Amino acid sequence: MKQRPIPKRKNTTKVSRNTHIPSSGKRRSPSRDKRVSKKKRRRRGWQIKEFFLAVTLVSVIAIGVSVFFISILTVRGYSMVPTLREGDKVLIQKKTTFRRFDLVAYTVGDGDPQIRRIIGLPGETIRYTQDTLFVNEQPVDEKFLVDEINESQKNGRDYTEDLEQQPIVIPEGYYFVLGDNRPYATDSRHYGLVAEKRFLGKVTTQLFPFNEIKAF
Repeated sequence: MKQRPIPKRKNTTKVSRNTHIPSSGKRRSPSRDKRVSKKKRRRRGWQIKEFFLAVTLVSVIAIGVSVFFISILTVRGYSMVPTLREGDKVLIQKKTTFRRFDLVAYTVGDGDPQIRRIIGLPGETIRYTQDTLFVNEQPVDEKFLVDEINESQKNGRDYTEDLEQQPIVIPEGYYFVLGDNRPYATDSRHYGLVAEKRFLGKVTTQLFPFNEIKAF
């Protein structure tokens, strides 16, 4: 009688999920974790301090720039229509030189700041005759008012009335200024020449309304 072969038993040993398998790496000690965490907190603290220092520095620079170099002014009145209108906001450059036809912000007495256009410079002699500006007896075009002048002359009148005092001699340190809305503006024709020491600065940019942003 033949003997049956005894079947080989399979290895049924299973590794439990909870069985700990030793790691080949070194385990960090709790004291080392504390040191790392402390360094992170210290680094974060320095980052916060640097942020506030940067904000403070930027604020100081912005205030300094505003005080000594630029400012923002809101237009009041209608003397500069159509160039500027009531409520427009403009950027004023404080430390600068002034040239003919620059827009300048200044004060008269204790009144609010005004914006007008420089027409006559120190040392010049000026006059207006039939809507033509003469500087030292030479005609000077006012290209920024061409449309207004043409429209006014079509209706039989000058856009800029002839000056009553002819000619006007401008002393050193003073300027002759006019509003672009010549028939209705209040300017040097009413309160005289403006001293440069009364100037707040030159209008360089219209900031508002946003759809009308432009440089002068």
